[in-house]
Amino acid sequence: MFNLSQSIFFIIGCLASLTLLCLLFPHLFYKKQKFYPRRVITAFESKMYTRLLSAFPQYHVLAQVAFSALITNHQYKIRNLFNRKVTDFVILDQDFNVVAVIELDNPSHLGKEQEDAERDAMLQEAGYRVIRYTHIPSISTLKSDIQ
Repeated sequence: MFNLSQSIFFIIGCLASLTLLCLLFPHLFYKKQKFYPRRVITAFESKMYTRLLSAFPQYHVLAQVAFSALITNHQYKIRNLFNRKVTDFVILDQDFNVVAVIELDNPSHLGKEQEDAERDAMLQEAGYRVIRYTHIPSISTLKSDIQ
């Protein structure tokens, strides 16, 4: 049988072991996180956003706009073609009409030209002007291209 000092030593040993487990493997004792924050736009897109604001102070500039905010269809099957797609920027006039949709292609778009063309075609069929850039254009280029 255990005497009192052995029982106390055993309890202290169990508590120390549990504490060590908690310190070494905290993920075993906490609920796993399902959702994580992420940046709304990349650093590259942030520079473009700033450039668009400078070029068009009279317009509203929206970033990361869902296609579903721009186009729709009555058929669910067709909506599935665009329901998870997002465009980089949308320029709106003072009456909140779309002036242009701007896509900024970074090197990750290499090899995705067909997919990009299909995305552009959807927006163009809905009546939008889509402009693609592979670099951040100057303010004068933006003004020339959009106005």
